[in-house]
Order: sequence, then C-alpha cells, then structure tokens
Amino acid sequence: MKRIPKLPTIDVKKYGGRQVAIVDGKIIASGRTLRQVILRARKIIPSRPLHEIRVFSVPRSLSVIYYAQYSDFSIWYHASGGGCS
Repeated sequence: MKRIPKLPTIDVKKYGGRQVAIVDGKIIASGRTLRQVILRARKIIPSRPLHEIRVFSVPRSLSVIYYAQYSDFSIWYHASGGGCS
C-alpha cells in the first residue's frame, strides 16, 4: 500500500499567490517562484532528496486543491476502460 503524503492546512491569506515547499507535512519554505522555493528548501534540509520535497502553488483566493500522482491516474484510467487502442 502506498503512503499518502501528509499535507498541512495552508493559510491562503499568508501564502496566497506563492509557491510552498512541504516536507513531512510541514511547510518549510515559500517564495514567488519555483526556483526561490527549491533554493530555500535545499538550504533548510540539504540532505533530503529533491523527490521528497512537494511544491504547491497556492491560489490567491480560497479554492479546492487536489493532489494526484501520475501512477494513480494511470491505474484509474485503465480500470475505467480508457487507454490507447
């Protein structure tokens, strides 16, 4: 069974319009660009592999954020009868 990553509640007033880096269910860095966020996150946790850092773009206003991995979509897509013919 795959482990579903923990996602914290993200304060839209504080992080709206920004990118945030999340590791182990905690926001560890934020910035206006992906580059800023990755550089800040790497300074905070230099020993962690990049694939363990989740980066999200926070909308400026309240909305629903969905998280899906490509492998999950692929399984659903084939199970629902989709796919290439």
